[in-house]
Amino acid sequence: MTVKQIGDRQVVSEDNLYQFVYKNIGLKSKLKTKVNKAYVKEHLANYELIYHPMWLAKTIIIAERPPFTPKKLPNIIFVDAVSGYRGVFQRIPVVQEIEISQENVVKNKIRMDECKSKYIKDVQAQQIDRSYILKKPKHEIVDLFLVYLPIWRVTLNIGSNDETFYINANTGENETYMRERWENGKDLI
Repeated sequence: MTVKQIGDRQVVSEDNLYQFVYKNIGLKSKLKTKVNKAYVKEHLANYELIYHPMWLAKTIIIAERPPFTPKKLPNIIFVDAVSGYRGVFQRIPVVQEIEISQENVVKNKIRMDECKSKYIKDVQAQQIDRSYILKKPKHEIVDLFLVYLPIWRVTLNIGSNDETFYINANTGENETYMRERWENGKDLI
């Protein structure tokens, strides 16, 4: 299956995955069980690269300012297709097409029409329009498409219990905050 992936190079690979897991283990676990990088490398129980769906919307903000011509600003809005978490990207992300297996793809809960009518409108009203004091700008959606964020799901045996980590393959950052939102659906409209 061919999909669009956010990011052109993955910082976290199968070879250096244990280093990022070690970085994301809490200090309490490191001290309590004397966990080091070698320990983490030996005790990785299971790991897989999954692809998390996100909607990306290319939009144009049209701010009218008579008697001058309207000011047009491009913008990229993202909506997590599972949790509904949404916002505006500061920079335009690199998107590339890749071939992946269907079984590694997380199923999205938010449909395209639902994303367009509810979530993108919410970002425009709650986040973008707030920066305009008097007259609110007009918004135009140029393109809306589904992209996938590569995330490592890693299970680590620490002592007698297993701990699961979600690590962004592009940045190496821990996605615990987003995992909580995926599970409780807090941002769904």
